[in-house]
Amino acid sequence: MTQLCRTVLKTMLGDHADLRVQPHPGLLLSMGLDVFPEGEKAGEIKRKHIERLCRTTASDFYRDAFSRWKSLTQDVRRFAVLEARIQGRLYIGTTRDTPLETGITVHHTYGMPMIPGSSVKGLCRSQSDSIADKEVVEYLFGNDWGEKDEAAVISGGIVYHDAWWVPEGQPFVSEVVTVHHQEYYGSCGETPATDFDSPIPAPQIATQGKFYFVIEGPQAWAELARHLLRQALEHQGIGGKRSSGYGYLNVFLK
Repeated sequence: MTQLCRTVLKTMLGDHADLRVQPHPGLLLSMGLDVFPEGEKAGEIKRKHIERLCRTTASDFYRDAFSRWKSLTQDVRRFAVLEARIQGRLYIGTTRDTPLETGITVHHTYGMPMIPGSSVKGLCRSQSDSIADKEVVEYLFGNDWGEKDEAAVISGGIVYHDAWWVPEGQPFVSEVVTVHHQEYYGSCGETPATDFDSPIPAPQIATQGKFYFVIEGPQAWAELARHLLRQALEHQGIGGKRSSGYGYLNVFLK
């Protein structure tokens, strides 16, 4: 089955590919390469594969699903929503295993980038330190992060849904991270880093564009959670490499 998927994908991505067909980016990430690239040409092979991934756009199937989701979440008595545009690039799910050795989180069904609801909840939770009332925090997030007694676990009254990528433009963008001291990092510091080390460019894939966030719950509580989310997205960022400026978003309230 795996080889069959790879054969079909290779046909779709060849020089004479039918451009009307939109391949599933998740399958391209996991099965798009025939063999795991190694040696001197590995970087070039990965770079070309990432460039192919970056040419994909949202399918009509995804656009319809996104439109349905957006229409179903317009009741302000039940949902608090916002859209946010990535300021530069976003790395989400970088630890996921793929042949490219660089992960990215995509929707299992549609193949478009997504931010898991668990990540959204964790980000809001990190922004709640200013709330002194323990009961308020427990209602927003529950107490499962530190409660050892299962009988005393509170799940919370708010639902943090997965954030959907807004289907405008192209979702993926190529990046390069250059490792300047490979032997130093590979040996956990035992091999000294010197000015004579050769830098090694590592092709990466990241996300660009906008995301649609949905928080579900009683209106006043959902609004409070949305306020925390807005502050966190703009001031903390989300995802990986935030210390290098990745993962910060500009928020547009709906």
